[in-house]
Amino acid sequence: MNVLILNGSARGQKGVTGRLLKGFVEGLIEGNAEVAEFNLAGLNISPCTACLSCMHKVLGECAVKDDMEEIYRAMKRSDMMVLATPVYTDTMSAQMKNVMDRSICSMQGFLTKDRFGRVRHLYSWRMPAKFMLMATSGFPEVETFEPLIATYRAQALNFGSEAVAEICVPGSIAIQMEPERLNRHLGLIKEAGKEIALEGSIRPDVLSEINIPPLTVDEYFIAAAKYESWLRKKLGETGQK
Repeated sequence: MNVLILNGSARGQKGVTGRLLKGFVEGLIEGNAEVAEFNLAGLNISPCTACLSCMHKVLGECAVKDDMEEIYRAMKRSDMMVLATPVYTDTMSAQMKNVMDRSICSMQGFLTKDRFGRVRHLYSWRMPAKFMLMATSGFPEVETFEPLIATYRAQALNFGSEAVAEICVPGSIAIQMEPERLNRHLGLIKEAGKEIALEGSIRPDVLSEINIPPLTVDEYFIAAAKYESWLRKKLGETGQK
């Protein structure tokens, strides 16, 4: 299996999203998957300009030439695409949204209906057949992920792909102060990566275990108090309150 991983975290490998991906990639490699990983924050990817050259002039080819070209090549040869992103203002990061918007060049201007009767574009080339979401959030409640999950599932349908799994780990503000809270999840996520590589899916029981929040809301506030203490000290050093 060829797996494309898009790390949409502005912090790259340094944040909680990066830690989760590290374990997941280890599992993929153990399962003999071919992995292409991109840290989007370090790439030059411009927003879509809505020029529609990809539909009206050269079908399937984006007129904007930047680092997105390498991602297009990886998309075309991959069986699965993993969207890894923190929740920013109730959806994916700007870096990830840029990539998804620029992927419109896979579509034609001609229209059809999908199996649900929804109007869709025909395709010049196909995105990976399977989409997977790996998300983190600063707040502790699982409800934080609901708008992002809705967007990710809608995008999968729009590109004619299947949304196969969602891994959502909340509470990253507290996890940064108590990183050991993530240890149980990392082992399970590595197992999930291996299952994806070998079977193309994650067992429901493994997915359910991964999606148990690492902290209760009360535990979160105790850990987050350490962050607030650090923040007060930091602001005090700059003369702010």
